[in-house]
Amino acid sequence: MKSRQSRVWLAGMLYVLAACTTSTDHVTARSASAVAPVQSPAAAGGCASTQVSATTAPPAWARAGFSVWSGIPWALGKPPNAVAYLFATQLVAGGDRPDHRSNKVLWVTQEPPVGLRIQGHPLGRSEPAIVISGQITNGNQLPSIVDVPTPGCWSFEVSWGERPKHVSTINLDVLPAGTLPARPTP
Repeated sequence: MKSRQSRVWLAGMLYVLAACTTSTDHVTARSASAVAPVQSPAAAGGCASTQVSATTAPPAWARAGFSVWSGIPWALGKPPNAVAYLFATQLVAGGDRPDHRSNKVLWVTQEPPVGLRIQGHPLGRSEPAIVISGQITNGNQLPSIVDVPTPGCWSFEVSWGERPKHVSTINLDVLPAGTLPARPTP
């Protein structure tokens, strides 16, 4: 009888040990992805050095206000301390969209921004330039409508802080007016 109890106890301990090992590996993998998200495969909407993802979750610091991340396309800035959520999948010049949606972008910074400024211009040019402003929400988020005048690759400089000043660049592709954006692939 004692031998059977020993085997049952040993089997139970091995089960617990296996469960703990699997659980720890899962937590480690999740923590690594929260620190350095991998954005692949790329979705439409990014240009130059910026990739847009609709299949991987953004960094944990960029998910405040979302009870569950729902696959909204997003782009990580360089350096990786700002995120742009693209609620309409891709921007369309002048906001002239056949799907009647707006060019809504939610800008998120890694820490609460003091003196947040977002300035956009066509990549490699200084004009035309736009400045995005508005009311900060959830401590580090700025919702906006981004209606730039011309199609092409636009570079958005997200800057905040005093000394040192934080800067992150996000490059987004803007489709010609009247273009229907591609649907993200699941």
